[in-house]
Amino acid sequence: MDLPVVEKRLIRTQEKLAAMETLLEDKSRDLFLANEEIQKTNDFLNNVIGSMQSCLIVTNAEGTIQIINEATVELLGYDRTELVGQLLSLVGTEDKGVNLLSNMDSLAATKSLVRQEIQYKAKEGAEIPVLFSSSAMHDAEGRLTGIVCVALDLSNHKLLERQLLLSEKMASIGQLAAGVAHEINNPMGFIFSNLSNLGEYVDDITALLGVYEKLENAIRSAKVEGLQDELDELEDNKKRIEIDYLMEDIRDLIQESCGGAERVQNIVLNLKEFSHSGRDEKSLANLNDGLESTISIVWNELKYKVTLDKEYGDIPNILCFPQEINQVFMNLLVNAGHAIEDSGEIKVRTYEEREYVCIDIADTGKGMSPEIQRRIFEPFFTTKDVGEGTGLGLSMGYQIIVDKHGGQLIVESTEGSGTTFTIKLPK
Repeated sequence: MDLPVVEKRLIRTQEKLAAMETLLEDKSRDLFLANEEIQKTNDFLNNVIGSMQSCLIVTNAEGTIQIINEATVELLGYDRTELVGQLLSLVGTEDKGVNLLSNMDSLAATKSLVRQEIQYKAKEGAEIPVLFSSSAMHDAEGRLTGIVCVALDLSNHKLLERQLLLSEKMASIGQLAAGVAHEINNPMGFIFSNLSNLGEYVDDITALLGVYEKLENAIRSAKVEGLQDELDELEDNKKRIEIDYLMEDIRDLIQESCGGAERVQNIVLNLKEFSHSGRDEKSLANLNDGLESTISIVWNELKYKVTLDKEYGDIPNILCFPQEINQVFMNLLVNAGHAIEDSGEIKVRTYEEREYVCIDIADTGKGMSPEIQRRIFEPFFTTKDVGEGTGLGLSMGYQIIVDKHGGQLIVESTEGSGTTFTIKLPK
């Protein structure tokens, strides 16, 4: 091969190598810049995850924890190494836990966000209420690759909710305080009157017993000549104080005073039970008993213009928060009374309906327009004048019945004809 030809080929090869080197440098630079962008993106995402106030947990398709953020570590009290690689069920309680691992197939099939209120379990065993949101991650073929779980700590929210409920309860009690005082004053009035009469009766009986004592002494000393005078004095005293009537009236006064004292005791007990802040755990309760005690508290608010019709069914005890249910009863009864302007009827009915225990509270008041009905469960919405209502009664009632008990609160109303509220609580 001629030397010039070899040189030409060598030159072309060198040119190709130089071009390839230039291309390689360009590709390397592009790759470096791309890696820089990826690193920036990763740093940005890590900053976002690290700054989140909500708790983030990311699992793989099997529900094994892969990623957690600092908020999760702080809330649950675990070290990061104690959570990564564990199943998601580690952070849930047995009866209020994260149920996603038991229905992975259904989660994989849905594209929507699943939101529920559950309890997280901290390392030391404390139960923490959280608003838990989860969504599934899928690959290009639609296969489940993982779960993204975000939880918002509701501890402060629950504390404020309890304080707000207590404030509403205290406001309701404040509105009824004058009526309750009147209810207590009535029986206390005749108790004091009876006791005053009993004191006078005791004085009369003491005087009569003094005459008997004189007669006894006269008989004992055999002063027969003075016996007739003593008998006459005794007879005069018996006629004066009407001993037969007095003895009968004493029994009636004592019985009436005991009945009045029992009424006062029941009113005070009902008020004390009603104003109690309530338990953190549900307990078995009979709703008929709750209605009866609540009616005794609000009766003075209703009795001057309302005829009350009670129709209690044979309903089973249910697991609930009894004092909070009573708060709902009171709000509905008072609202029913306010809806009746001059006179009318409130009918309270309890019954069973499939899986529910139901309570109807119906009034013959002025009713509500459709526009008002659509808004009555909104917080702070009220049709009452300023200072007469907080606008929280029905919204909190809805939260107690629907959110806390999984029940239903239904309203049916016709303007000018009355309103019926129906509470349905799961058996």
